[in-house]
Amino acid sequence: MLPKTKEVLEKVYKKCEKKFVKIDNSLFREYQELAYEDVDSAKKEENPRWAVTKAYQALFLMCNSILVKKLGFYSKDHNCVIIALLSNKLIPEKTLTQIHQMLKKKDKLFAELLPKNSFYEELSNIRITRNNYLYLPKTLRKVKIPSEKIIEEIRQLLQLLGEIE
Repeated sequence: MLPKTKEVLEKVYKKCEKKFVKIDNSLFREYQELAYEDVDSAKKEENPRWAVTKAYQALFLMCNSILVKKLGFYSKDHNCVIIALLSNKLIPEKTLTQIHQMLKKKDKLFAELLPKNSFYEELSNIRITRNNYLYLPKTLRKVKIPSEKIIEEIRQLLQLLGEIE
């Protein structure tokens, strides 16, 4: 769940700061390479559970690459990565608009969740879907979209995020 107010965002970010690990900014490319490797691996994965997990991991790594490039840290905490991107406004408005346009073209994607206007909400939705694939038995997942479509959306997101200067 994303913070609803600036005050709550600041409070959550403060808690996340202890989970940030300093790293040389130049290593952002390695995170990007890992992200592209993981999404390629996800496409080849026959098991939908692991395909979605790998694809989400690729998105998580790409988001960390932005943190490394812009702020010189990464986080293993998935929520803190989202909070850091949001708090520091690291995704340019142009990229957010491109992502919004991409999402508007999509049909209902993740489980019962409709695509959101916000990249951050969509990222959160993808994370929930990954959790459903990873932790729930097939009969309880309620995921109606094939893993291939999820992977394709993530691949498109990687491309847009990878272009951030």
